[in-house]
Amino acid sequence: MRWFYRAALCASLAALAAHTLEAQQLPERRGIWFGGGVGMGSARLSCSICRSGRDGGASGYLRVGATVTRQVLIGAETMVWYHNEGQVDYLLGAVQAVVLLYPMKTNGFYLKTGFGIAQYSAKDNDDDASTQALAGQVGVGYEVPVGRGMSIVPFANFMGTTGADLRFNDTVSGLSANTSLFQLGVGLTLH
Repeated sequence: MRWFYRAALCASLAALAAHTLEAQQLPERRGIWFGGGVGMGSARLSCSICRSGRDGGASGYLRVGATVTRQVLIGAETMVWYHNEGQVDYLLGAVQAVVLLYPMKTNGFYLKTGFGIAQYSAKDNDDDASTQALAGQVGVGYEVPVGRGMSIVPFANFMGTTGADLRFNDTVSGLSANTSLFQLGVGLTLH
């Protein structure tokens, strides 16, 4: 849980910087844009035989898109989360279409939603458990301008999947599994 407090502190400091730099002019949202971010994530695989609880780990995203209007951006995003415990590597990744909505023209606050596919795996030297399913996400962020066409972006996201078959060593187990991911971090967007 210590990772959550660190991530919350980073997001709070970024939000404080947003108020300090708010007087700067917002980058004009137009054309093609790029973004990427890193932070902490908390993921969980839920099934009838899965261990309970969430695992903390490193997380991030990359996205690219186009501007529809100054308040609506569309794009594609890939997000990833990684955790290692003992000999087991846990990985959750997703590829999604996203829409970013800026409710107010006067600041950089946005709401994000997305839909796509996600895959979870837990591997050690001998065994592999994995699932792949449809995924949806919601998130928020705040673009803090730091230069012409560039913003620092504190963000928070939640992604969840529908039930999908859980596979053990490429064999369908007959068990249904869901995954979820909370992300908190800081990114960079270029407009």
